Amino acid sequence: MSQTGRPSGRPFSFWRPRVSTGYTPIYRIHKDGVDITDRFNDRTVQIKVELIAGGGEGDRCEIVVDDRDWLIARPYGGQKLQIWLGYDEVGLAYMGTFEIDDVIFEGMPRSIQITGTSTGFNDMKKSPQIANWDNKSVAEILGEIAGQAGLGMSIGEEIGSLKIPFKNQVVSNLHLIHELERMTGAVGKIVDGNLMFVKRDSTNSASGVALPTLVLQPEHFGTWKVRHTARPEFSGVKTRWWDEASKSFKSVEAGITGLLEGGAGDKPYPLVGNFKSAAEALAGAQAKAQAFKRAEIQGNFDLAKGDPWIRDQQTIIVTRMRDGINGSYVVDKAIHTYIKSTGIRSTLECRSPGDGVDYSDRGPDWLLSPDPGDVMGTVLRLTPDDL
Repeated sequence: MSQTGRPSGRPFSFWRPRVSTGYTPIYRIHKDGVDITDRFNDRTVQIKVELIAGGGEGDRCEIVVDDRDWLIARPYGGQKLQIWLGYDEVGLAYMGTFEIDDVIFEGMPRSIQITGTSTGFNDMKKSPQIANWDNKSVAEILGEIAGQAGLGMSIGEEIGSLKIPFKNQVVSNLHLIHELERMTGAVGKIVDGNLMFVKRDSTNSASGVALPTLVLQPEHFGTWKVRHTARPEFSGVKTRWWDEASKSFKSVEAGITGLLEGGAGDKPYPLVGNFKSAAEALAGAQAKAQAFKRAEIQGNFDLAKGDPWIRDQQTIIVTRMRDGINGSYVVDKAIHTYIKSTGIRSTLECRSPGDGVDYSDRGPDWLLSPDPGDVMGTVLRLTPDDL
């Protein structure tokens, strides 16, 4: 088994969660690298982890412990907690390393609430910074920002190579990362002391590792809510950039892919921006067009059985439900909660893919209809020969 609890040695493209109630929920907690799980076993009331796909936010954790006899050692801000959630019969999924930034002592009953943010997130400068970049790539700009905060960096090659002819910074480094997200259609977040920057809705992480697709069927749901919102009446997104050679503005346009039923408008959305090249302008137009597409469908799924291996940016296929629910989704936020009295709960906040891709086209029918009894986290069959 790998440290995530999934079988090692095999590539995985798809999996589905198991809804069996026979699993025993477990967790592991390290403080500054030391395993302190045994100190929590009789005390833990709840462990909640939120994994968020960028947008200027960091992953967060919240731990509530029973402090009935005041024997728990006092936690301090700045201490680092590593958290795993999982099942005794399957294994543990690594949630991340979090730096404590808030401690609340409360009563009655006596308890301690500890909250933390992804390690390195609080090191990012929040105050406005003055900087200028001339003909630098996204990777070069982010590399300098990461270096200032003492962070490592992992960035998708395609998006990292995009050149920004000129960028003037008058905002905080965190806000600048968010600006680059909007300009390039990327997800920027800080995980375990590393600045990650990868194309949004990508099937690969910033480190190049393939993200498996989760298949959900009716038996996997506790509750669900899917909302369809009328799309803007635009045929696409149009913007312009300044061509220094000709001393004139030129236009580019990106279509909104996979529009909902009802037909598109005949006018593009006018995106205002200070773009200095065709590539920069086109990236901005495409990012806005994909944001329109993602806003069309929002899904909130509360799973019947928690699956802490699910991450933000995970791709999902919902099948065997009804029209309007079935389809492809991308996880915007995954919330995994260990509750002493009930076990592990997973809640997924999802949106439709910005590029309009139908994930069910990735595999044949037998791939989306696995036999019952597959263990949580087991790789679904990739070819008929694996049967």
